Amino acid sequence: MNLAGKNLTPPDLPADARRQLNTACDRALVDILRLLNIRMIVAVGKYAETRARTALREAAIDNIDVTVIMHPSPANPAANKAWTEIALAQLTQAGVLQYLQ
Repeated sequence: MNLAGKNLTPPDLPADARRQLNTACDRALVDILRLLNIRMIVAVGKYAETRARTALREAAIDNIDVTVIMHPSPANPAANKAWTEIALAQLTQAGVLQYLQ
């Protein structure tokens, strides 16, 4: 959060801080994926998708699928209208919803 209490997103961070955060998070993600033998990532939003794909590529992991659903961000008016229905449709289209029911 910034001093006014507004949520900070990664692009709001200084480049060095963002790089450090991404490095730590990517490392943690790869460790968890290996520990739990994960076969699919459902990224919530394009940023999460990009980070997941980058972490997988840098760790030379090619046996995990990545799918993305829309992030329910206040900055995205489309996400605020019927987000649940949109997410369920995206999960169904990706063939994931069957595993969550």
